[in-house]
Amino acid sequence: MGERKLVARVKRDELPPGAMRHIDYPPFHVLLVNLGGVPYAIDDTCNHAGESLSRGELNGCQVVCPAHGYVFDVRTGHIVEPAGLCDDQRTFEVTSEGDHYLVYDHVIQVLGAGPKA
Repeated sequence: MGERKLVARVKRDELPPGAMRHIDYPPFHVLLVNLGGVPYAIDDTCNHAGESLSRGELNGCQVVCPAHGYVFDVRTGHIVEPAGLCDDQRTFEVTSEGDHYLVYDHVIQVLGAGPKA
């Protein structure tokens, strides 16, 4: 497996707590979320309908897909509702460095398969 690559560098003050941001880095479309100062990144393209989750609504740690209301946990990528009807979202590595969040192309979790070994 190749070395991880930086996908985006986002200033913390550009992503306040409770905010979401779409990051386009082909072939990836990443949803970056700030939950109380902790950054999380999942695949922004809904596995069910292909809609951008960044256009949805964030309710606590869950994002609601604007197409059909599917709900995903942004911390894990797991589908919450309706359970089992589509795969989980991929999750990506995010770190904090100084006053930036750094998003990498390193996939932490594979679709519907739990943590990557």
